[in-house]
Amino acid sequence: MTPPTPPAPTPGLLSQACVLLACYWLAWQGSALFEIRPDVSALYLSAGLTTAAGMIGGWRALPLACIAICLVRLPDLPVVSLATLDLAGALRQVAVYGAAGLYLRRRWQRAAFRFSLKDALHFTVVALVASCMSAGLSLHIPPFDSLPQAELGGVFLSFWGGDLAGMLLLIPVIVMLQARLGPRRASFVRRWKEAFAERPGEASATALLVAAACFTLIVVTLPELGQAGPRLAILSVLPVLVASLLRGVLFGFVVALLTCVIELAPIALFELPVESVLDLQLRLIITTTTALLAGASHDDKLFEWRHANFDLLTGLANRHRFQDQIEHELMRARRHRHSMALLYIDLDGFKAVNDAYGHDAGDALLRQVAERLQTCVRETDTIARLGGDEFTIILPDLAHEGVVERIGHDVLRELMRPYALGSVTAHVSASIGLALHPRDGESATDLIRNADRAMYEAKRLGRNRMVRHASIALPVFTPRSDAPA
Repeated sequence: MTPPTPPAPTPGLLSQACVLLACYWLAWQGSALFEIRPDVSALYLSAGLTTAAGMIGGWRALPLACIAICLVRLPDLPVVSLATLDLAGALRQVAVYGAAGLYLRRRWQRAAFRFSLKDALHFTVVALVASCMSAGLSLHIPPFDSLPQAELGGVFLSFWGGDLAGMLLLIPVIVMLQARLGPRRASFVRRWKEAFAERPGEASATALLVAAACFTLIVVTLPELGQAGPRLAILSVLPVLVASLLRGVLFGFVVALLTCVIELAPIALFELPVESVLDLQLRLIITTTTALLAGASHDDKLFEWRHANFDLLTGLANRHRFQDQIEHELMRARRHRHSMALLYIDLDGFKAVNDAYGHDAGDALLRQVAERLQTCVRETDTIARLGGDEFTIILPDLAHEGVVERIGHDVLRELMRPYALGSVTAHVSASIGLALHPRDGESATDLIRNADRAMYEAKRLGRNRMVRHASIALPVFTPRSDAPA
């Protein structure tokens, strides 16, 4: 039995406090870049940071967050004393946004790294409610509790828009960084590569990013024609919508970040009136919300399609997809009068590995089998897992039968190589049945049945070999060395 892996050491309290203090200092400096008047900024990143602290660190991180919020403001105070510390503001932020983070924590911990539409809606609503509550409480805390009645609406909207934009922009970034560095790294890296992969017939990710940047620059820098300028800037959401619908939430959010950076850059360089800053906050909110909702909707549809057509363990086509594909290839073969072949593969000795080392080791072996099979076939071939340790390969458009023999030989050779399963090494081989269209069957049912029979004949003859259905008693070939059955 493999000894249990010791848990990874957790960072100490002092190191956590230092990291949190550094993050709040950066958030405070970032908010200061977009300050339009004392204590009023176009973007409050600390709201998102406090929510993320509650999500990731739990309630234990909130006292540290409160202390960090107070400490980062010390250099801006004329006289440092307990009376001058903004304790009320820090407690308000931790109480509202820390509670929002704790509320989101359970869902975030439970889910795999897949931001569904339900998760996106849930997160957006929580952020909206929390920012409204925080902005309302801010009006009852000095110095804003003494403002004239006429100014309360503008201050409320500034706080609400800045906090909500900060949450929607910063929390997904922190969650992605946490997934990239934590136990969900493999899932995150795989989805990241899928989002940015080159796709036949589609514009590349780089081209989409450049197009989005150029479009946003044009929209943002258009000269104001009366009151039309601020209204035209909302068109910057269009490239975000297109990117999210085409490539999902990860790529869509990257485009949203790029768009927001282009829109925010002038704020750090030029002083804008309050009305323009409020318009900017709304554009940031709409841009990020569009990326999250539209991208999550795309990912949900892609997940449902994959779940219906592909095996979740190996990523290969499942039985349903295999049935559709073999019918499609048979139609093409009849139309163009081409030959096609079906290989029916069953692993030899898989049950013994599963019994000896457990189901996790068996699943790891099946994933390795899927990877090895993909190295043996052509791009036009289809590999499917029918269930358990049974696989099939559809070989369309055969110019000659030598292609089948080469692929069959490669499959036998690859599958009999040792499998590294953690601290143990396993050995299996494969028995393969071969049926050719049209000689061994005109229909999908006939081909599957005859390939299955040939596979059982390969088992009877000693395993680790491929057998044709047409010459059921004569194996085509046997590899040079035998693997354990």
